[in-house]
Amino acid sequence: MADAVPQGGVTRRSVLAMGTSLATGIALGLWSCTNEPPVTPTSASKPASKPPIASTTTNPSASASASQSVATTPAATTESATTETAVNPPTPDLGTAVFPNAAGRAIAQPTDAPVIIVPRSDWTTARPKFTQINLMNGISRITVHHTAGEIQTDAWKPTAADLESIREFHAGTRPTDRQWADIAYHFAVDRAGRVWQARPLAYQGAHVRGNNEHNLGIVLLGNFEIQSPSAAQLTALAAFVGFVRKLYDVPLGQVFTHGELVDTSCPGKTLQAYMNRTRAAWAATEGIPWIPLTTRPASSPATGRSGTG
Repeated sequence: MADAVPQGGVTRRSVLAMGTSLATGIALGLWSCTNEPPVTPTSASKPASKPPIASTTTNPSASASASQSVATTPAATTESATTETAVNPPTPDLGTAVFPNAAGRAIAQPTDAPVIIVPRSDWTTARPKFTQINLMNGISRITVHHTAGEIQTDAWKPTAADLESIREFHAGTRPTDRQWADIAYHFAVDRAGRVWQARPLAYQGAHVRGNNEHNLGIVLLGNFEIQSPSAAQLTALAAFVGFVRKLYDVPLGQVFTHGELVDTSCPGKTLQAYMNRTRAAWAATEGIPWIPLTTRPASSPATGRSGTG
């Protein structure tokens, strides 16, 4: 499968295939991007109210959802699970903009992106735990991940169910859950090339231990140690990273993979190889040097409510 590498700038794609199921009746296992042995948590209840996220996408008809579970063992909780109120807690209204500035106000609309943006309200009714979450306060880095669970479907309902399963594991209150403020990532890219809004971008994620400050987290659904991303995923990833880099003025040297920042195999060898080739191509187009990291950046000190995933 040939990798799609953008040639300068951001190209708007008016239509991405909404996807059909490549495998029906298959149970999907989504893991967190760690190398830890599996446990399977049960479903968690969700609040009835929807978060105030602007929606520009409607659900298409979708095939029957596949059953799924989140398989992983929790590490020590790294985003505070306490319910104490912060001195200056962020307000829920800051989550309304899909692409906010540091003050939480929209600087672009979902329709401005060169990919299909699926709003958070299309896959979950849950809200982040605002007393446990830190404000992003501006974006200067991007980090790419995989979910580490092998995925073969691009159908709508199984994808939505998988994301909700990950969110329940990350934010749930059971002993086997991470007990974080919300799903760790800000956006997820499925095998059809749709980009799903996850944790509101006004808030710091929980996707890279010690390096979550000002860091936009993008996860691709799949295990790229044992499979390859789909062509639609790679095309959407390249276009979306190009878009948010331009939107937030993120330099190429601040576009990372998870394994470049902490000791993990995430995002898998096939996605890591793609990211290496793509950043080298971007560097050539932009006329700047790019050299793969050999030394990891220093981690930020943990804070009371920081997510450090």
